[in-house]
Amino acid sequence: MVRAEIFAQAQQGNPNAIATLMNESLRSKQIAVNVSVKGNTLSAIATASEPPQRDFLVNFVCTGLRKLGATSIQRVTIVAYVRGGTTPLWQETILLQGESNGQMSSHSAITADDARLAIDRSIDGGPLVSTIARPPVRKRTATAKRRRKQTPTLLDRVKTVVGFVAFFAISLLSVSLASTSKLFTTLLAENSLYQIQFFGDLMRGIEIAEIFNILVFAILGLGLGVATAFVPRRFGIRFNAAIAIVLLPILLSFGTVVRYENWIKEFAENETISEVEAYQKTDEYLQSKVDVSGVLGFYLHTAKYPGLPVRTVQMDEVDILEAKVVDRVENTVGISPEDLSLSFAICMWGIRIFYFLVSGVTVIAHFGQGVGLGDRIANRSTLP
Repeated sequence: MVRAEIFAQAQQGNPNAIATLMNESLRSKQIAVNVSVKGNTLSAIATASEPPQRDFLVNFVCTGLRKLGATSIQRVTIVAYVRGGTTPLWQETILLQGESNGQMSSHSAITADDARLAIDRSIDGGPLVSTIARPPVRKRTATAKRRRKQTPTLLDRVKTVVGFVAFFAISLLSVSLASTSKLFTTLLAENSLYQIQFFGDLMRGIEIAEIFNILVFAILGLGLGVATAFVPRRFGIRFNAAIAIVLLPILLSFGTVVRYENWIKEFAENETISEVEAYQKTDEYLQSKVDVSGVLGFYLHTAKYPGLPVRTVQMDEVDILEAKVVDRVENTVGISPEDLSLSFAICMWGIRIFYFLVSGVTVIAHFGQGVGLGDRIANRSTLP
C-alpha cells in the first residue's frame, strides 16, 4: 500500500516520490539521486563514489520516467557529481515531450511493482520487457544524438592538445620559480645571514632560513593549482598533487645540500687539499659520529651538533671539547649527558618537523586556492 501511494505520487510529478523510486533501484550501484521539479522540467542530481556512467544514467532516468507516465514532466536535466565534489562531471538535458497523450495515459495504467521490475532490469543490464517500452525508433534517435554530441571534432582535439601543453608549461614554470626561490633564499642565508658573528651561529642553529618556505611553497602550490584549468579537472588535480608531494622533501633538502657543500669547500680550503680528499675525511668523521656518511650523515649530525669542524685538528679535539661542555653543564644545571643530548636532539627535530608541517600546509592551502582560480579561468560551474 505504501509503495502504491509513492508510485501514485510519482505519477503526479512529486519529486520526493520519484527520488524514492530511483534511489531504491540505484542502491545496488551506490548512486544517490536528488530530484527537484520546476514547471515541466525535472532536475536529477546524481552522486556516487565513482563517476556515474553517462549512458547508463541517462537511459535509466529517461526510461523510468517514460514508464512512470508523469505527463507533467516534459524535460529532464541530469547532472553527475563525485561524492564530496563541487564541480559537475557532466550534464545532460533530454526532451520527453515527444510522447503522445495516448501513450502517456497507457503508462499511468501500470503498477508500482511493474515499474520497479523494469527499472531493476535496466540497472542489471538485462532486456526491458514491457508493454510500455519506449518506441525503438525514438530510442535510437536519442542515442544517436548523444553520440554525435560526444564525438570530438578536429577543433576539440586541437584545444585538448593546446590545453595539455599549457598545463605542463605552467606546472614546469611553477616548479622552476619555486626551486629558484628556494635556492636563492638558501644561498642568501648561508652567505649573508649565517656569516654574522655570534648571531649567525644562532640563526643557523635554528635553521631560520627555512621560514622562507612559506613563500617557496605558496608559489609552487598556487602555480600547480592554476595549471589544472587547462586539462580535465580530475587528471590535473591528481597529477599536480603527486608532483607537489614529490617536490616537498626535495625542496626542503636544498638547505642541507648547500650547507653540506659549503662545509666541504671550507674544509678543503683550510686544509689545502682537494675536495675529493675533503669528502673522504668528512665522511670518515660523520661515520664515526652517526654511522652514516654523505648528505644524510650531515643532516643527522647537525640535528645533534650544529657546530661543525672545519679542520682536521678540530675533528680530533671535538670529543674532548664536547666532554668539557657536557661536564660543565652537568655541574651547573644537574642534567646528565644523555638527557642533555636527548633534549637537544628533541628540540632540533621539533624545529625541523615544524618547518616541514608549515611547508606542507602552505602548499596544500595554496594548491586549493589555485584549483579554485583555475575553475574560474576554465569557467567550470560549481554547486552553491
